Order: sequence, then structure tokens, then C-alpha cells
Amino acid sequence: MYKQGMVSIWLGNIKNQSLLYGYVDVTYDEDGDSIPSKFYLDFNIDMDETDEDFIEKDFVSKKSDDLSKLLEGCSYDDVIIPNVKKKINITKPYNALILIYNFEYENNIQAASDFVFVITTRYE
Repeated sequence: MYKQGMVSIWLGNIKNQSLLYGYVDVTYDEDGDSIPSKFYLDFNIDMDETDEDFIEKDFVSKKSDDLSKLLEGCSYDDVIIPNVKKKINITKPYNALILIYNFEYENNIQAASDFVFVITTRYE
């Protein structure tokens, strides 16, 4: 659900950046109506509760199990990394991340399509 100042984070493994964008990006039909991406469907996210302009996704060529490294360079990383490091310790290497700002993920789907929901935390 929409929540100012919060960011929800997913980690995953995917072959390349193009596939990541295809997994996350919303498409439109010929009438201009939006079609939810597989990511939205997998995690049962209502598109109306998010803003496409506040979604950040990144692909790194080398997998890492260091959450700080994966989040380095994302918006508000100076706030997000310390918040997440206190609460989360990942044990598996990942090469992709999805962040949705001003959104608090509250669904109970924790994993789908090689992606896992990690945490919702403050970014402000």
C-alpha cells in the first residue's frame, strides 16, 4: 500500500538487465490501458498502489551475497543500507534488485520467479 517514506525491496537472480526490465515494467495495450507486469502478478501487487516513477531496478553482472554492495548506488542508499544491514543478513548471492519507493508491501507472498521479498524500511 502507498506509504510515504517507505521502500520495499526485492532481490533476485535473472540473466540480464533486459529480462529484468521485462519482468518489472508495466506495458500498455493498444487502447492505452496498463497491463500489469509479471512482477506485479507474482507478488499480487495492485498497480494503483504504486507509481512507476518511484520504482528502481538494477542488474549487476556478478552475483553477490553482500546486501550493501547490491544496494550501493540506489537512491537514498546512505539511509537504506544502514537500516537494512541492522535487520537483514542474506545467505544466497543475487544479481538483481527491485525497490518500490513510497510503498509498503504487506502481502504474504515471499518468493516468486527467482525473486524474494526482503524488507520494507524507511528511506527518509
